[in-house]
Formats: sequence, structure tokens, C-alpha cells
Amino acid sequence: MTRWLWAVKFLVVLGAGIGFGFYIRSQTLNPRALIPKIVERTLSYSVQQGETEDDDLLYYDTDLATFITHGSKKTKVTVEGVVNIIAPQPDGDFHVVIKAPDESLLVTEFIPEIKNLPLPTAGDRIKIWGIVRFDTFHNWWELHPVIGWQKI
Repeated sequence: MTRWLWAVKFLVVLGAGIGFGFYIRSQTLNPRALIPKIVERTLSYSVQQGETEDDDLLYYDTDLATFITHGSKKTKVTVEGVVNIIAPQPDGDFHVVIKAPDESLLVTEFIPEIKNLPLPTAGDRIKIWGIVRFDTFHNWWELHPVIGWQKI
């Protein structure tokens, strides 16, 4: 009887954890984002093929709305959009939210370790480049860190 009771408790806790996980996922800030498959996430931690020197120097022009929902297989991208919000974060970063023509939003992160990189102003139309990341906690694609930007 004791084993039976432990098995039931285990299944209840497991089911509650799975249910809570689905609930949290349904409450994400960007439900349209396509989540990378677990295999893609796992393989992204190991180097499969080094980038060529040319690839290492380039930031790939990417459509902002497409990047927001699908991300990019490239490590470094450039997008264009309008600065919507600039928000300081407790860790010293600044979130600069870029708005696409379809009103979707991209979070980019300016980090204090990159010196002499000024923040843009809300309302500026900019070209911004940085490193591609998928933030699993928030369920969105982002540029983190931002390496540079220019007003256009």
C-alpha cells in the first residue's frame, strides 16, 4: 500500500508540474514566437561548423517582423525599426524595444560592458546589429548584446 501511495503522489506532482509548465508557456509575453526544438537548443551549445572569416565579419540584414517570430540561424544580424521603449534593468542592461511595421516588438539589450555605445532615443528609426539569442524565460528572440546602431 505504501508503494502505491508513493506512486500516486509522484504522478500527481508530475502532472501538476507539467500542467504548470503549460500554463506558464501560455502566459508568455510573445506567444507568436516559434520555440526552437530541444535538439536545436542542445546542438546550439556545441560547435558544428565554424563560421568562415567572412561570416565572422558580417551582420546579416534580416526583416524585423520575420526575426521577431522566427529568429535567425545566423549568429549576428542587423534589423531596422523604430525605437518604442527604453527601459533600464536591475542588472545594469538597458532594454531598447524596437517596433516593426506590423506593430510587433523586439527586445534588444545594451550591456554596460560595451563602452561608448550611446542609447538611441524613443521614436528614432534605427538600424541595429547584435548577437542573436532566444530567451527561453520570456519566450522571445532578441539581440543580446547590441553591438552597434545608427539612425536612419
